[in-house]
Amino acid sequence: MMRQTITTCHELRAHLSLWLDGELDATRCAQAQRHLAGCPACRNLADTLRQMLALYRAAPRAVVPAAVHARLAQIFELKGNGDG
Repeated sequence: MMRQTITTCHELRAHLSLWLDGELDATRCAQAQRHLAGCPACRNLADTLRQMLALYRAAPRAVVPAAVHARLAQIFELKGNGDG
């Protein structure tokens, strides 16, 4: 179980994705922001991840040909059934 506070770099990293996605509760969000305000290393990590997410979200989506999609679905179905 995760600790209820975010005061160390390790705790911040464990919650960073949730913080970037705006999914932390108000208390943990404030704790993360306090930690980031005082920790240049974590702030750099958060900034880098934020930039990476922005680039990912702005990138055009790949179009998967129907035949490839069907084959992948078949492969995943087999793996899900324990046959693959």
